[in-house]
Amino acid sequence: MIWRCPRCQSKLIAQEHSLQCTSCNSGYEVIDGIPDLRVDVDSWIDFQTDLDLARTLAATELTLEEMIRAVYSARPDWDAARITRRTREVLAAPRQMSEQVAGWLARPTSKGPILDLGCGNGPMVVALLSAGRECVGIDVSMTWLIVAQRMVRDAGYAPVLAAAVAEALPFENESLASVVSLDVIEHVRDVPRYMREIDRVVRPGGFVALSTPNRYSLSAEPHVFVWGVGWIPRRWQKQFVRWRSGKTYDDTILRSHAELMDLIKRNSTFAVSTIIPRIQTHHIQNFSWAKAAIANLYNWLVGLPATRIIFRVVGPFFQIVGVKK
Repeated sequence: MIWRCPRCQSKLIAQEHSLQCTSCNSGYEVIDGIPDLRVDVDSWIDFQTDLDLARTLAATELTLEEMIRAVYSARPDWDAARITRRTREVLAAPRQMSEQVAGWLARPTSKGPILDLGCGNGPMVVALLSAGRECVGIDVSMTWLIVAQRMVRDAGYAPVLAAAVAEALPFENESLASVVSLDVIEHVRDVPRYMREIDRVVRPGGFVALSTPNRYSLSAEPHVFVWGVGWIPRRWQKQFVRWRSGKTYDDTILRSHAELMDLIKRNSTFAVSTIIPRIQTHHIQNFSWAKAAIANLYNWLVGLPATRIIFRVVGPFFQIVGVKK
């Protein structure tokens, strides 16, 4: 068993419907084969509400597409068009993630399990397994893990998944070859602890890959599609987003490149570098001609050494890769 107690990192033993720690005696429920190894932290989701929906979903005989639709349909104020669009995007995500696995994520330097930290509904897990990598996934949402389990199984693989929080990873020290954590750091409340945990579980010489939007991007904030959010003080951002869009902004804290580098330096031993990613072709294909022209210009500029420095400040997105010293 790869899982360890998130409280003390001791071994867990399997009971009928739970896992029990051999040291601190903590017990963890197992839902449809997925252990719930979450501990109490300040989180953007309510664990009990999430667990109730996960149990309901696990008890159904829905297809993968029906599961995804069911999750989005449970969200207030989501109309049919938005549900259909996001469902289509989730179903297409494994293919798109495979492009990243073959590109900037093709750098793990040692054999062993790769953790997809914040795996969501599972597309990166599928992409990594399809590329012949050994992969395990954790997420804070048990509901999405039920969906991820179905996605992985439908792709022909055996899922190894657990619900857990990024601030208390259920692994022993230096047990993982790599950690991939895409679009997660901006949703973690205690980022220093998140970075320390990643550093703890990756073995020396292991690989880390992070991605996150830039606080000071000149483009719209990608979670709420509002311009200028990052340029105003954080204490006013929630009110600003509510005023401009009517949406909530309780679960996202974007960081600048300088802030991100400082957090990594202070809380890990990873030697990291920054990639300013190009906008992927499959996204550009869905743009209007004017937006596509701007995207193609951006992709050209990203390739120039002089402008890469500028895009670290005002570019839309960062990809961080590094090796543990």
